[in-house]
Amino acid sequence: MSNKLISHPDKPLIKHLSEVAKIASIILKVKKLNFSINFYDKTIDLASVVPDLMYLSASFHDLGKATSFFQAYICNPEAEHDKRKNHALISALFVYFITGKYLEKIEFDTTLKQLLSVFVYSAVKRHHGKLDNLSNEIILEPELQELLREQVNSIDTGQITEIIEELLNDYKIDFAWTDFVDFIKNASYDEVFDDFSFDILDADYKELDSKTRIFLFYIHQLIYSALLYADKNDVILKDSNTLIEQSDVVEKIDYFRDKNNFNNPKTEINKLKNKAFFESSRYLEQVFEKNKHIYSVTLPTGLGKTITAFMLADKMRKLAGFENSKIIVNIPFTSIIDQNFEVYADILNTYDTDVLLKHHHLAEPIYKTNENTADYYESKFLIETWQSDIVVTTFVQLLETILSCDKTKLMKFVHLANSIILLDEIQTIPYELWETIRETFKILGEKFNIYFILISATQPLIFTPNEDIFELVPDYKKYFHFFNRTKLNINANKISFEDFKTTLTEYIIENPNKDVLVIVNTKNAARETFEFICDEIDTGNIETYFLTTLITPYERKEIINNRIKKDSTKQKVIISTQLVEAGVDISVNTVFRQIAPLDSIIQAAGRANRYNEKHEIAEVFVFDIEEIRKISGKIYGSDLLLKTANVLKDFEVVEEKDYIQLIEKYFVEVRKQSDQTSNKLLTAIKKLNFGQVDFELIENRKSESVFIQLNTYAKKIWEKYLEIYNNKNLTSWERKAKFSEIKSVFYDFVINVPIPWNETAINFDSEKINNFYVSNLENPSRFYSYSKNNFKINTGYNSEIETICL
Repeated sequence: MSNKLISHPDKPLIKHLSEVAKIASIILKVKKLNFSINFYDKTIDLASVVPDLMYLSASFHDLGKATSFFQAYICNPEAEHDKRKNHALISALFVYFITGKYLEKIEFDTTLKQLLSVFVYSAVKRHHGKLDNLSNEIILEPELQELLREQVNSIDTGQITEIIEELLNDYKIDFAWTDFVDFIKNASYDEVFDDFSFDILDADYKELDSKTRIFLFYIHQLIYSALLYADKNDVILKDSNTLIEQSDVVEKIDYFRDKNNFNNPKTEINKLKNKAFFESSRYLEQVFEKNKHIYSVTLPTGLGKTITAFMLADKMRKLAGFENSKIIVNIPFTSIIDQNFEVYADILNTYDTDVLLKHHHLAEPIYKTNENTADYYESKFLIETWQSDIVVTTFVQLLETILSCDKTKLMKFVHLANSIILLDEIQTIPYELWETIRETFKILGEKFNIYFILISATQPLIFTPNEDIFELVPDYKKYFHFFNRTKLNINANKISFEDFKTTLTEYIIENPNKDVLVIVNTKNAARETFEFICDEIDTGNIETYFLTTLITPYERKEIINNRIKKDSTKQKVIISTQLVEAGVDISVNTVFRQIAPLDSIIQAAGRANRYNEKHEIAEVFVFDIEEIRKISGKIYGSDLLLKTANVLKDFEVVEEKDYIQLIEKYFVEVRKQSDQTSNKLLTAIKKLNFGQVDFELIENRKSESVFIQLNTYAKKIWEKYLEIYNNKNLTSWERKAKFSEIKSVFYDFVINVPIPWNETAINFDSEKINNFYVSNLENPSRFYSYSKNNFKINTGYNSEIETICL
């Protein structure tokens, strides 16, 4: 009888509900989690309760589809329907009701029971929507109450009872459908929710300690995530198998090292790489404890942190006893992701996505294994839920999963449990987020058995060493003391921009055998410096390159990979912004760096004499440029610039072997600043204000996108884009699927230009086409300078003057 009710075209409701429940249950069965919670000084173990709550929410998340209104809709969606076809709210109220019945027989605090009941209600209510503050979720307007009565009256008692009894077959819950009907008709939930709001949210809940409140937030997110994932899985994949085979990464690294003769180093730097690799491998076995969840790898630039940390992650998951564990590598910039991904693919000897997955907004959106290639919809789901042994992704992807309530990101939250998470270049995390990361990572580590490894040459003081975080490189400071590849020359006096450009020009002329990297804090300053050098110096024997986001990714890749990295008899001069600081594998003789936060200066120094291959110590000149000082404060924060100046004020020259002392002193000051910073995000988490948990790593400034037809290939890509989006026979989803096939190469030719303050658009000489301004190949925009062969001209977008395109 019950099979007459359907959830989707040609799919019985009971089948969908049972499959979603099965998938949600399997996820937790293979995970090792710690659901022990300290609640008003009593320790309560929720190890059996949370999986049951997950099962109940998954089993009945779509029960509201049993209404006659939804059944009429699903059988004839083109007809006119009203709000009575909606199913999430009545399903949520049923899950709340049945959860209350389930918890009646369990002995623990009534407040905790109420919280957990409202958690499953919230998860089901918003499985098709956006989470709101918990205090708002329990407010139901009178018109909704009447709608709920109509819905419950339309449900066939016999059919719904059969479904419920089948799904509750393993649960001894005293329940009758008529009780729930009365619960809805009498709006009994209204009084219950009022009491919850006043007695618990506004009173009892506030008395809980900070750690418990954060843990409760993540219990909610776990239930919500498992429901989202299981529901989508059943619709898209129809597959309850969530197990991914673990690779033996250590074994593959050993083979990779042998193949590349890493075990027979010839240079001092390679000998040090080996020393760091093997010492950290041995030390991990000494320092690792299952109840310690946060570790660090601190090594100077060029000492092989990428491979060493990869090896440590695999050893760690074996020491932890995990059998269904992911290694999730997080990197701040997509350019470094692409670079490191190739290293991992070489080590693993595969591009199969179930083994190695690259996930960022420009990555190939196709999920391929050695057996088959998934279609667009399957690929999108598998990639966005990280169905792979090794995941290489961005900080944004990870932190949006942990620190936001975006349901498209939260689908993968449940898969973080038992994972090893590497955060490379961790110093790029703004100090304003330190407290949030510290408090949430500690809970996620302890309760969800996640292990974090923070990687940097300039390790920030987010966590307290030897208390919250444990270093995996024994006596790591000796590696910094060994090197003397660079030295900082600090010009404590302010210098005018004109004098800076003149000093730089003179240095270039006087040192024709030295490649020079110049890093200033704004794109406009970089362009002015570049143009000044090109005007003042006979560049016949000099290769000059301009590197900022004002030029396309296509040009930047060409300059870095095929120009800067290639040997040349000519002097190379590179003018850039902080774009080149972290992870860009270039090595020059000299760096000119405008004053910036100290960790940025040290990262800039890492672009000089990187492999100790130069014949003398590389100089890093640090200047405080007067005209750009104010805007530098807006970019980095004037407080960080002041702390940097205070740390450097007693020095004229600092050698690399002493950088570590400066960095440690600097981050002590930054930690003080962080501890004094108000934290709206962490406050929202503690208050269960889900609607306000809105993580943002980079402040979004309004911008316009410009497609640059640099060559015939770019023109063909643009034409393909127009063909896709002008095809009226395609649905919007089909357009997205088609565009995904060219997306990564398409954006190689796109720049995003910030809209000037107090303006509504950028300067451009044509109208937008499908949301893009376009510089055509045959008739280039006068606002974009480009030449295939003359790099003196390549300064990209400039809104103020007419430019050149040859």
